[in-house]
Amino acid sequence: MDQNNSTNPAQTNDLGMTSSGLKYGTINTARAGLYFHRLLPIAVLYFFFNSTGLPVGLFYTAMLSPFFYLWLYLEGKRWLTLKFVACLLPFVVMQVHNGLDSSLYYVRSILLLWTVYVTVYAFCWGLLKCKNLERLFEQLIILNFCAAMLALTFLFTPLKGVLWSLDFRDLGGGGGWAPRLMLLTSEPSVYGQLMAPLLIFTVLRLLRSPGRRNFLYAALITIPLLLSQSFGALSICTATLGVVLFPRFRRLLRRPSSLLILGLGVLLVASILFVPNPIARRTAQIVNGTDSSIHSRTTNAYILAYAIAESKSLWWGAGPGQAKLYGKHRLLLSLGFPTSVLPDSNADTFADMGIIGLLVKFILEIYLFFRTRVYTNTFRLAMFMVPFIYQFTGGYLTNVQEYLMWCFSFAPFFPWLNLQSRVPAPVRLAVD
Repeated sequence: MDQNNSTNPAQTNDLGMTSSGLKYGTINTARAGLYFHRLLPIAVLYFFFNSTGLPVGLFYTAMLSPFFYLWLYLEGKRWLTLKFVACLLPFVVMQVHNGLDSSLYYVRSILLLWTVYVTVYAFCWGLLKCKNLERLFEQLIILNFCAAMLALTFLFTPLKGVLWSLDFRDLGGGGGWAPRLMLLTSEPSVYGQLMAPLLIFTVLRLLRSPGRRNFLYAALITIPLLLSQSFGALSICTATLGVVLFPRFRRLLRRPSSLLILGLGVLLVASILFVPNPIARRTAQIVNGTDSSIHSRTTNAYILAYAIAESKSLWWGAGPGQAKLYGKHRLLLSLGFPTSVLPDSNADTFADMGIIGLLVKFILEIYLFFRTRVYTNTFRLAMFMVPFIYQFTGGYLTNVQEYLMWCFSFAPFFPWLNLQSRVPAPVRLAVD
């Protein structure tokens, strides 16, 4: 994929030395290190500060999208906007024909969709060019753990509301209360979704190559996720790992180290569910059908999406941005929505793009699943299942995090992170 990291063979001798006297591998290592250090600040911005101090729905990556577009243009990706317009044109024609309540909101939302498209494309392209993606993940895990430990000290100060969600409702009628870690994101569920790829990566790497170092990284990402008490991220990641590991269960049982890791995982899940704690209480609340958050993210979201789409066209939807004008409708308050934001990706797609948009979304997901042979790699299969399940319980149409997880599924990241093959793990590069 990245041809810029190759050295001209004519400039190397039989000993693998270049004309400057440096080894070929040394040059590649240096280039990987330089590219890694250029990518790390963008990754930190995306992971920790993307929405800090901004209104709901606005991100710094969206504001930087013109610069991402310029970079992609210089990389030879010169038809991005034309492809975007071609894909969206049928919806624009039909939605304009059916009538728009606000042309300003519509154009602004289309531009927001373009920024998401460019941002996700740039991130995916940059990650594909990164020769040390494993190191990038490790750095994010360490920084995230340090931030979580620092946030613990904020619990005892008046600034605790900056890094913790304090509007955690009483669970199960007197069941208890606890703050939820969210750092500088908008809410704990968003923070939990950010950590999902890192958790999947560390757990599969630990099962692939058991050892104290890999176990440490798995623990460093698990602890902040538990502090966030994000039921969605915890349950989806647990279910995903269970499904992808089930066909390889017999092979894992043959290795004592893997058996120990699986045993610890089962013990952790059991302790979370059966030992009194906020997550266990909320699980019971969801099973009993009394959790208001689950209702707003599932049934209520689809009821509202149907009403919004029906106001214009069930087939083509009301159009991006038009749901905001539906906020005056009494149905919003009756279903528990203080605003017109639909906290469900499929419901939001249905409201904006109608039945056709929803069908296109699922057809594209299934097509790319087989076209890119997702099922041949354990990591990619797990990363496919996470956003596939998540889209029924959260997210929204312009959610950058969701699209980036799809990229991890469809692009050839971590080919060695496969429990069903004997592909060797890459040699770690010692980069200063």
